[in-house]
Amino acid sequence: MAEKKSVHEIVGSLRRLQTLDNEVHDVRESRDAMIHHLDRLRSVLSNLDTELTDKREKLAEAETWYTKKSGELENEKDKLAKAKSKLAGVTKSREYVAVNRELDSLRRGITHREDEVQRLEVAIHEFRATIEAEEQKIADLRSQADLEAANNETRLTDMSGQITDVESRRKALSDELPSNVFRRYEKVAKRRDGVGIVRVSDGVCLGCQMVIQPRFIEQLLRNSSLLACPSCGRYLYIDEDEEAREAADRAAAQAAEEAAADAEDAAEEAAEAAEAAEAAAAASDASSEAA
Repeated sequence: MAEKKSVHEIVGSLRRLQTLDNEVHDVRESRDAMIHHLDRLRSVLSNLDTELTDKREKLAEAETWYTKKSGELENEKDKLAKAKSKLAGVTKSREYVAVNRELDSLRRGITHREDEVQRLEVAIHEFRATIEAEEQKIADLRSQADLEAANNETRLTDMSGQITDVESRRKALSDELPSNVFRRYEKVAKRRDGVGIVRVSDGVCLGCQMVIQPRFIEQLLRNSSLLACPSCGRYLYIDEDEEAREAADRAAAQAAEEAAADAEDAAEEAAEAAEAAEAAAAASDASSEAA
């Protein structure tokens, strides 16, 4: 059980705890963003590999079809050659006409198949070039992913070490706090973006901008009670040094504004005086000319 502590000591422990939580939050966000980026690269690579496998299968099917059609074309050419040989030995006109018809049909078929095979050959060549470009793209992306993983390995290890160190210090701090205070801090921080204690500045909770009642301000200044914001539920504290600095900054800003306003008024008065002097001089000149 934690030793009995004053409100001032409890608030100090809570503030240090919040500082640690902010620190580990930033480290975790950086680490998780790095891991997410690498995971996304690997996911993209996996999808590209799947697409490339599909394209290779389609290329293999097209090449099989090309081989089949090329074979059919060669068969047609063989038939044409045999038909020509047959024509040379024909003596009867009717048979001669029939063989010529067969030759014409074979020639038309060969022309059609040659066009088909040629188109298929061009398509296969273009598809093969597309696959080669995809292979190079994937290889470059994989090199990038491997390089990032290698470069980030040390950083990720360091970040994990930082997180472990902060969590160890956090555990020590939590042991200093009354258990009910620590549990409430944890509960509120989970609901409020990781922030369980905030400063009151100029009478306002900096967590939710609610105006804190004067009697609570007095209690905070005296450290007589551990108070939470009625609106957001975060623990509250007042840092008198910070309050003094902010008051000084506000006074300096106000003084600067007043000085600027005075300078502007003086400039306007000077301009008006100059205009009046010019008008008087003009009037004097006019009187002299009239005389």
